[in-house]
Amino acid sequence: MFNYNIHNIIKVQSEVILHELTYFETHSLEDPDIILRARTIFTDRDMIKFNSKRKLLKKDINSNKDGKKEVKYSEHFGPIGAEFSIKFYKKPIEITINRFISLSKHVVYVNLIEPLLRFLFISKGYILLHSACMSIENNGFLLSAPPDTGKTTSVIKCVQRNLEFLSDDMTIIRLPDEALCFPKPMTISAHTFRTAVDTTHGQEYNTLGMKLRSFVHSKGGRSFMHRLGDKNVPIFTFNVLGQSIIKPPKFDIRSFLPNTLIRKKTNVKTLYFLEKTESNEIKELDKQTALSYAIENSDDAFLFPPYSELVNHIEIEGKTAKELLNEERMMLEKLLSQIKCYALRSSDRSWYKTLLAQSQGNVI
Repeated sequence: MFNYNIHNIIKVQSEVILHELTYFETHSLEDPDIILRARTIFTDRDMIKFNSKRKLLKKDINSNKDGKKEVKYSEHFGPIGAEFSIKFYKKPIEITINRFISLSKHVVYVNLIEPLLRFLFISKGYILLHSACMSIENNGFLLSAPPDTGKTTSVIKCVQRNLEFLSDDMTIIRLPDEALCFPKPMTISAHTFRTAVDTTHGQEYNTLGMKLRSFVHSKGGRSFMHRLGDKNVPIFTFNVLGQSIIKPPKFDIRSFLPNTLIRKKTNVKTLYFLEKTESNEIKELDKQTALSYAIENSDDAFLFPPYSELVNHIEIEGKTAKELLNEERMMLEKLLSQIKCYALRSSDRSWYKTLLAQSQGNVI
């Protein structure tokens, strides 16, 4: 069993290693919030009964069991494809996956664990915000951007110039204005390695295989999978197969920047939204515009199937996903009332230069 303690806020036990949570791994754990189990086949009588009633060649989801919130998900191939169940009606939340899903540890985390973490954090009064976070001393700033904009490149260039690193993809926010680190492995494309990473091993990141991995996990690749998710196809099964064969281009920041200083927490002063435009400028945003951008960018990170189907069945401590998302919105409003928000626009992806200039003057 693998144990992960995320800042003593959420604790996860898993029979499958979760590489994205390696930073939080611990030897022992008491009172977990999530337990994930992997089974060769489902022996659960209700799942077998569910599959027997499910229409052939159709994915299905069900969440009713004697008034207790329990989700069962199965696709076209039944037990030989993607199949899982989630029990929400007690603590800890219990996730059971079949061995097929565990072929891709990345899929287990991104498609099942991380969406639940988002709602668990909300239920505990925190925000799991889709943003990068860096700091100089105790002055921190957040970076938010749509996929494939250049956020990761900007983070790498700033860390190379001695800014402290907290996260690249997700940041935990504790009100009123504190950020807690969430240093997952970074998704780094062949282009990012070529343009941002100064490494003596550069050649190994410029192979055809790396380029293929980069495309599959690019905005275009994800958009294609999103479109498939709306069709009657075994999208989760395809996703597991694809990502178990073509591994995601994930790298721990210290594997190529060994002197990176990971800061556990910082006070947030500023939130920057990165934009690709025809001109270079920095423009302060009103709070409503910033709120819309933050929600849009965060939601974009949680759209991959089967999230769109699962979200309608999530229930934590008696609250639905919709109710929890409303709470998240109110918490975001409180955060934004405490900090400055800017649109950082660039025609040549040189946002890091402005970020460094701002940080050196401590105006971040």
